[in-house]
Amino acid sequence: MNRLRPHLLLITVLLALISGCSTKLHIPTYDDAPATAPARMQHPLSIQYLGVGGHLIKYDGVTLLTAPSFTNPHFMRVGPFMPISTDKERVDQYLPDVSDAEMILVGHAHYDHLMDVPYIMNQYATKADVYGSRTMANTLMPAVAKERIHVMNDLMGNVSKPGEWVYSHSGRIRIMALESFHAPHFMGMKFMQGTYEEPQESLPWHAFGWKEGQTLAFLIDFLDQNKQPAYRIFYQDSASQEPLGLVPTLDDQKDIDIAVLCPASFSQVDNYPESIVKNTRAKHFILGHWEDFFANDLSGEQRFVRNTNQDDFIERLNAVLPAGSDWTLPALFSIQYFGPEGALPQ
Repeated sequence: MNRLRPHLLLITVLLALISGCSTKLHIPTYDDAPATAPARMQHPLSIQYLGVGGHLIKYDGVTLLTAPSFTNPHFMRVGPFMPISTDKERVDQYLPDVSDAEMILVGHAHYDHLMDVPYIMNQYATKADVYGSRTMANTLMPAVAKERIHVMNDLMGNVSKPGEWVYSHSGRIRIMALESFHAPHFMGMKFMQGTYEEPQESLPWHAFGWKEGQTLAFLIDFLDQNKQPAYRIFYQDSASQEPLGLVPTLDDQKDIDIAVLCPASFSQVDNYPESIVKNTRAKHFILGHWEDFFANDLSGEQRFVRNTNQDDFIERLNAVLPAGSDWTLPALFSIQYFGPEGALPQ
């Protein structure tokens, strides 16, 4: 009976969350019309929001993905007893062309970030390698070729010291993993914790099998033809507790152009988003992982993630926004274009 108590507590909490409010947003529908050729040539960086922590980022002929997630199982299926798996038809319908992606970054190994990755890597992003924690690697081993999986635990930096740069196959993208933190989900409780220290025999069959592992943030540099950083992006897929998630001082003095923040569970940690905003001082901030993704209708109207105060997050973000910086809450599947001075008008 004692072994069942954590699960019974979880079910109680999940049932309470179902009734939690989520704010309905009136956002523009996705227009997949391509940008004009002159705009693409003059301003080569684009970021398409794919939902949850997923972004498709392109610069001057090279492409990077942050872990895409489309399956979005219903809230009642994410406990420790209900089976979940990738909805392949849903991925087939909504995944844009990722055939040229070189890297897939995974900030942590929960199902809503990692579950769709094996199918996408094997069917669509067949040239991409995946980068994340040792737990991520051991989770994926049954389904993805070992040589395509890269463990970043021993290469990550923190606010006190830089990590090691890791380069893509083309040499035009480099990433630095940073030690980060996953905010608690509810009332200080964090679910789906733990690690896998050895390769698994099969992919997890329920949500709690997708263990968090070491949570990472990333610096992403897109390099110009002279192999100098043209754009630097800070990315995280979970709200973090400082000093975890913060960026160290780097010798090259390159500013951060874009920082991706995570509103989900931000109230469960202290000084977020303030700590990341003040640390990165980015020219532009993107709110990722903002929508309520449980049984989400990807073609319909989106709601802000439940039990998260949208107005409070935005008020706190605006209060510390650096002079000259701005931010966007991107519509699902929308594309933003960036020039040297920041985001371009849509």
